[in-house]
Amino acid sequence: MLMPTPTPALRNAMSIDVEDYFQVSAFAPYIRREDWNGLECRVERNIERILALLAEKQVRATFFTLGWIAERYPQVVKAIVAGGHELASHGYGHERASDLSPAAFLEDIGSAKKLLEDLGGVSV
Repeated sequence: MLMPTPTPALRNAMSIDVEDYFQVSAFAPYIRREDWNGLECRVERNIERILALLAEKQVRATFFTLGWIAERYPQVVKAIVAGGHELASHGYGHERASDLSPAAFLEDIGSAKKLLEDLGGVSV
């Protein structure tokens, strides 16, 4: 009698950029960085919805999070980690690496990394 072949576990990769619409470089000509603080941020409620969906489907993801977002919404970082997801850096201010000097680039990613690690309590 033939034995059924076991079905291998489904493997996937899921990554999410934690940023808001106004932080996308395509909007840079229309939305100034100094105006970001005055704009409605949709990240908090959208991440809550995403986390609930991922929990329902038992999926883990990597969340590439801006330091700018983490600083203003630390509860988002904590919820990502509490959900068992990987916390990763998307830089601090969504700067194009090609527009930064090497020193400015290191400052951007270094400050985001420290902030995320301090808030999330995990290595980034």
